Amino acid sequence: MDVLELIGWSLVAAAAAWGLTVWWANLALAQLRRSMQEDVEHWKGEAARASEVAARLHREIATWSKGARQGREDVMALMPLLVAAQRLTAETTSEVSGAGPQKASPL
Repeated sequence: MDVLELIGWSLVAAAAAWGLTVWWANLALAQLRRSMQEDVEHWKGEAARASEVAARLHREIATWSKGARQGREDVMALMPLLVAAQRLTAETTSEVSGAGPQKASPL
């Protein structure tokens, strides 16, 4: 009976150890799954924020490009007026000083 009791208690101990190991492994897996789910949620949030920033930057670039294009068009429209005003100023200055129209310097 001693050998049979030893074998019986060995089986009980092995079953208890196996049960505790399975319980501990399930607990560890649940904790890892929870941690991974938190990581996934974190990175989903980061991706959403990055998408919002990218969309905002895209709108800002489009607005800036439109403004730059409008600015170039405005400058091109004003150039003839600026040249005419500069010529008028140069002619008025030369008439006041009596020197006549001035020629451009060759340099």
